Amino acid sequence: MAIALSSEDFDRVADILGRHGDWQSVRTRIDLLRDVVAGSPRQADLLGQLDLDGSPHGTAVRVVWHFANFGQDEPGRESLGVLVNKLIAHLGGGEDADFLRGLFARYPFTTKPAASRGIPGWQGTETGDRVVEKIIGENTLRDVYVLEMLLDLSRSVVRIQGPSGLGTGFMITADLLMTNHHVIGSFEEACGCAFHFNFQLDRSGKALPVHTARVAKDGLFLTSPLSSSNASMDALDYTIVQVDDAPRGLTPLVPKISSIRRDSRVTIIQHPGGDYKKISLQNNFVEYVDEIVVQYTTSTEPGSSGSPVLADDFTVVAIHHAGGNLFEPATKRRYMRNEGVRMSAILEDIRTRAPEVYNRIQG
Repeated sequence: MAIALSSEDFDRVADILGRHGDWQSVRTRIDLLRDVVAGSPRQADLLGQLDLDGSPHGTAVRVVWHFANFGQDEPGRESLGVLVNKLIAHLGGGEDADFLRGLFARYPFTTKPAASRGIPGWQGTETGDRVVEKIIGENTLRDVYVLEMLLDLSRSVVRIQGPSGLGTGFMITADLLMTNHHVIGSFEEACGCAFHFNFQLDRSGKALPVHTARVAKDGLFLTSPLSSSNASMDALDYTIVQVDDAPRGLTPLVPKISSIRRDSRVTIIQHPGGDYKKISLQNNFVEYVDEIVVQYTTSTEPGSSGSPVLADDFTVVAIHHAGGNLFEPATKRRYMRNEGVRMSAILEDIRTRAPEVYNRIQG
């Protein structure tokens, strides 16, 4: 559905885009728009008809009109909402960001506004002395059962001590474990690994008894290599290994094909630096996503490689594998981020190369 902005709102959105730092040259306009539509199934249609030559304001007017009239680039997501959310993410806070967030309340968007990284201005009608309790910025209220679910799932996250270092893995079935290729690169390496369950502290700060498992003799092994840069379909940096004597009664973190969007949040259960099991729940925005790669600000450390990346519904959307000053695939710019490989890409690789393993995971 097209979004028919009022002339005043249309002009202000175009003005905000025209003043954007990356809108001052044709090359940087192209980079910005590629970033906006990265991962969209209709990115070629969105960008194919655009003329980006001209003044910043004139081209901004054309682009806002195009996105407003394009409608949805995928079910439940207006293209204009994607553009506005990108501008909100760049602005963070301030009057312009508050104005852009307000569009989602005043127009029939089905696209959700980007999660707020700051505290927006007050949008209510009450005076200050009448305000008692409100949601300020992003609604961070969660049901308590979320903590119970995460605690239950965390039991399947494992510290890996191998011949060449430490890493993290997680059980995807009762006896199959997933980690990175750069943590376990061969069956021979797997045979030299110890898989430590319950390597964590209890509520009194004391270490729990550790359950150590080993690789199953003549067990299943599947791997995809590590790319020299961002992951690709022939280099997804994952390994699946069959583990003998894993604890019973675990809730496996079963990979599923699922969507993940920029400005959503992801949680990572991990063994950073080989330390006791930890969970990262804050400062965890998704900054970039395409068909293979997802980049986020969720905290990790060396040793976190191979950790499950969870969406808000507890779906494993990626496996963490890198961090630092990373390339963003669409723009080739570098950003300080952490990165995971999307589970949808990994599952497609498993389905193609090893359908029997795919059936075991999905069954």
